[in-house]
Amino acid sequence: MSKIKEEKRNMLSKVEKGLGVKALKFRLSFGAEDMHYPAEMISGCKLIEKCIDCCTEICNIRDNGDGGLIVHIESDIVRPVHVLDAVEIVCWSVEDGKRSRLYGYEMYKTSEYNQQTDRSDVLDEPALTVKGMVVFVVDDPQ
Repeated sequence: MSKIKEEKRNMLSKVEKGLGVKALKFRLSFGAEDMHYPAEMISGCKLIEKCIDCCTEICNIRDNGDGGLIVHIESDIVRPVHVLDAVEIVCWSVEDGKRSRLYGYEMYKTSEYNQQTDRSDVLDEPALTVKGMVVFVVDDPQ
């Protein structure tokens, strides 16, 4: 594993743990392996999967590595995503019960791949693509 040069360390996100962590962001782009529809459109299930992955990670961080069991998901897909589009997922803690954890999430498209120019067009404003919430039940609450 390569070492990160000291001057680049400030670019890394600070590692935090525990219930004090309230939000998390992921950035990613979708490849051809995620494409299931004409016009290189990404499956809605894959979009939701990535959002839930982000929520699972924040649950891991907040509850001693216990990502919990998913008991309920609500999701709205409001804009399509295509191969090579870049997105940013944000998730946040909404409510903590005794063992339940409610998280909200949103996915924003930050750039779109343009087939005519074979380049990505960075959007002036991120475009909301997915929004929703998920409930986890954790085994060993903080």
